[in-house]
Amino acid sequence: MMKQAVRKNFEEKASYIAKSVPNMVVTDCGRFLCVDCGIPSDTFNVIVARDLSTTYRLLNEGVGYFTSFGFPVAIWYWEDDVDKFGMKALISHGLIHSETHISMYADLADSNFEVAFPEGLFIKYAENTSEIQQYGFVIAGLFGDSEEGRNVAAYFRLLCEQQINQFPAMRHYIGKYHGEIVATGTLFIGSETIGIYDIATRAEYRHRGIGSAMFSYLLREARSYQNRYAVLQASTDGIGIYLKAGFTPIGNVHVFENRTLL
Repeated sequence: MMKQAVRKNFEEKASYIAKSVPNMVVTDCGRFLCVDCGIPSDTFNVIVARDLSTTYRLLNEGVGYFTSFGFPVAIWYWEDDVDKFGMKALISHGLIHSETHISMYADLADSNFEVAFPEGLFIKYAENTSEIQQYGFVIAGLFGDSEEGRNVAAYFRLLCEQQINQFPAMRHYIGKYHGEIVATGTLFIGSETIGIYDIATRAEYRHRGIGSAMFSYLLREARSYQNRYAVLQASTDGIGIYLKAGFTPIGNVHVFENRTLL
């Protein structure tokens, strides 16, 4: 049950803004959900696979949709939803297996992770377009001087053209270190669970406890809502901090990309 809840929160988060912004398209095809952000970015162009017992529709109608006009897309699927035939079909179609994450959840009544904030660090909710744009600069910077980095920055510029208060379930946070924005984090308040996403620190400010402080802050914020469970996708390198906070691993999440097809 919790595996489906984790996936559902991701689906809701991936499609939330796209449902309301012009030129963004969300299509629910039953076996998969397709989110087109209108920009050639596989950070925000997403296919969430729910069932890969057959793959032809996902490949033709999902991946083929993006490939036909030269857009990259990331295909996310949860391990229980994939059989060996489905995995082979994705690979044989030319998709690249780019990432594996660990799906996790925690009962917020039982989870706890308190750390001392580094001196000079201040974390706050990004409440205006200027702060959202600075949030976007940090996320885009994770991709370096690349096309994806420029497209991620373009996505956040587009987001800043919207009324920020029209997206109350998407809560972006920024971390200021001695007055400079160096870190990000997001809470997505889903219909059943709260998702923790996008905890990132600029490369030159890592290994100072800033990411741990951001996670601790988000966890405290999550407890202020009525949702019982928090969910997240962890990297294999970062799982330790979440285990300490009381999160339980419940399976792997795999990400494929269509870049070889473009």
